[in-house]
Amino acid sequence: MKKISFLLLLCILFSCERKDLNFSKEMIEMLADRGDTINGAIRLPPPPSSFSDIYLQTNSNEIFLTNSNELFFLYKKYYSKQFKSFKSFLNEFLNNEFVFDNKLFKNPKYPRRFKINCKIEKEYSNLGFDRFLKKYSKVSSRKGKLELNKANLKNDEYLTIAYFLYKNRYDISQDCYIGKDYIYKREDYFKTYN
Repeated sequence: MKKISFLLLLCILFSCERKDLNFSKEMIEMLADRGDTINGAIRLPPPPSSFSDIYLQTNSNEIFLTNSNELFFLYKKYYSKQFKSFKSFLNEFLNNEFVFDNKLFKNPKYPRRFKINCKIEKEYSNLGFDRFLKKYSKVSSRKGKLELNKANLKNDEYLTIAYFLYKNRYDISQDCYIGKDYIYKREDYFKTYN
């Protein structure tokens, strides 16, 4: 009887649906690419590594907006002994909700920081993600693209919406020239650079 119970428990554990990762192994490899030097010429990290927004959770209930270059700096300065590689650090941070100590960020203006807007958080909870996305997006004049509907949004509302999109594997690409923000599924965004 004990063997049957144990086997049943194992079947249940292995049949449970696994949570999708925020960043796949391939995405983490792209973000971990720091560029290199070939014949004296420096090759910078390729997109999306150099252009993707990343949100840090801190122990002060603030969210910091940064990028993989800043994460590399944090890794080298504070976490290189704790993690064997930048890639393993990224995996832990991006897929396991790693919480940073607020004391690491001494400059009060950098990185960009914000607290979750309570009104937007409540809408997100009440609507669920699909309806939330529909509310804050619109079909773009560019074929097959979604734009962030940012009319009448305050800065903390915009950042909170962007954060909830990020948590659901969507990213925002800003076109500063025409003033539009496009919403992409993260996996599609990374495929364009693969």
